[in-house]
Amino acid sequence: MREIVFEIKDFLKKDFNIYIYSFTVIFLGASILFNYTYNFDNGFIDKSFGKIYGSGVYFLYYLIPYLIVLILSLVIKKQTYKLKQREFWVKVITFFGIFGISIAFYQYRKLLTLFADNSSEANFLIKIFGNLKRIIPFLIVFYIIKRIYDKNDNHLYGLRYKGMNYKPFFIMLLLMIPLIAAASFLPSFQHSYPQFKFWRYSNAYDLESNRLYGIFLFAYAMDFVSIELLFRGALIIGMAKVLGREAVLPMVAAYVFIHFGKPPGEAISSFFGGFILGIHSLSKKNIFGGIVIHVGIAFLMELAAVLQHFYGK
Repeated sequence: MREIVFEIKDFLKKDFNIYIYSFTVIFLGASILFNYTYNFDNGFIDKSFGKIYGSGVYFLYYLIPYLIVLILSLVIKKQTYKLKQREFWVKVITFFGIFGISIAFYQYRKLLTLFADNSSEANFLIKIFGNLKRIIPFLIVFYIIKRIYDKNDNHLYGLRYKGMNYKPFFIMLLLMIPLIAAASFLPSFQHSYPQFKFWRYSNAYDLESNRLYGIFLFAYAMDFVSIELLFRGALIIGMAKVLGREAVLPMVAAYVFIHFGKPPGEAISSFFGGFILGIHSLSKKNIFGGIVIHVGIAFLMELAAVLQHFYGK
């Protein structure tokens, strides 16, 4: 834990600016309040899902908060010259572009029904593929960008095992257990979790529930790997070459926005989690700490929700 605390203190010592950080907190706080007051994400943005313009909507929805925080930071620090680099625009448009496309991509749903004999099997395939649909495109697109701009790096934007001390992250997971346990009693939590709702997939492909759940957990984990690869990998390690430390806060802004469809507590906590993991990935050029935390918390929340479903009533 000392290592991470030192990284945060060192980063803030070099990066902290009262105006930039105050604006970021106020901007994201107001965005969170607006979203959950008017159900903006689920009630408006998600209406573009499946539409021909959906990719563009999601692209702008996450890019705009990123640019708002970034541009303000660079203006205050008098570093707007960083925005004139071609590499910056190629990377930021590509990274957010493939993210928007992956979110809006839905055509697979009709195709998958061809491999299902009933609604349970169709729902199961859609659930699994929905969690896997990002990882392959991300790996391909990010590898291409890496070969163009970061070919001297011996890793794909932090996707490597070396150079990591995993102990602090497992300690963090242990500290999260009582918080997740307490949150599992909230109606908003029980509405969203478990992500794998057993009653929708009973007897799919004649597999037992535990096997179906095991397949889901693998796909679920891969979805979080893709998120870490984008937010802590591409948007921190990949963008640090052109932005330096200024890559962190804009990433946090976009990261908070992707949590707007989840319970409010998750959106708020994503600010702190994204900030800490962003600093760590910038320091270590490694995203596996974030993967451990992200996947670990997701699995703990699934476990808490399953226990509530079977024993909480």
